[in-house]
Amino acid sequence: MENCIARGLSLEGILPGGLSVKRRARAIHRRLLEQSGSNSQQPHAINDWLSVYAMAVNEENAAGGQVVTSPTNGAAGVVPAVIRYYRDHCVDASREGIDTFLLTAAAIGGLIKHNASISGAECGCQAEVGSASAMAAAGLCAALGGSNEQIENSAEIALEHHLGMTCDPVRGLVQVPCIERNGMGAIKAVSAASLALHGDGSHFMPLDNCIETMRQTGQDMRDKYKETSLGGLAVNLPEC
Repeated sequence: MENCIARGLSLEGILPGGLSVKRRARAIHRRLLEQSGSNSQQPHAINDWLSVYAMAVNEENAAGGQVVTSPTNGAAGVVPAVIRYYRDHCVDASREGIDTFLLTAAAIGGLIKHNASISGAECGCQAEVGSASAMAAAGLCAALGGSNEQIENSAEIALEHHLGMTCDPVRGLVQVPCIERNGMGAIKAVSAASLALHGDGSHFMPLDNCIETMRQTGQDMRDKYKETSLGGLAVNLPEC
């Protein structure tokens, strides 16, 4: 995951496939480093760091580079971005914390896969970026010392706020809207973990119920919104 972020932050150019999508992670990362060095970072800078880490991974994926499937290639940027956020931006981050993060994220991903789906072709992007965001939220919450109840709550919050998200990649390429969507998934994951940690673990909607809701929503979703590029953004392109 670290190597993938590093490669994504080091490369520029146009991604293959014909959409002429530019790699942006390197330029954004350079500006963030300059702002950090001059003490001129904006209050929203942490969102920028999360986004650039996730985008670096998904630009690599879009270019055919090596990524860690977590839980899918199209959603592979969320978990690495939040781990990098934990390592570089959280006080008292540790190797043990990263191990806890990964184990917890894997457990949440397993629950979602077993009881619903992690496939955009089955349940839309709620099952891909939504699942990745839930995994990352739970992992971060655990690494920061959250209780089991808070960890469950963080995963539920992240998944809940991706419910209904379609999978409509333009021209079938995992570029638009997928690259930016991973950045948004990482931001939601950190917000979900923070919100859960501010509570005592008690919450209204259990994670299991949210996972079942995602499964039902995916079943009800029309096929053109499930990785076919026959609906949504994929058929609403600029004409000039």
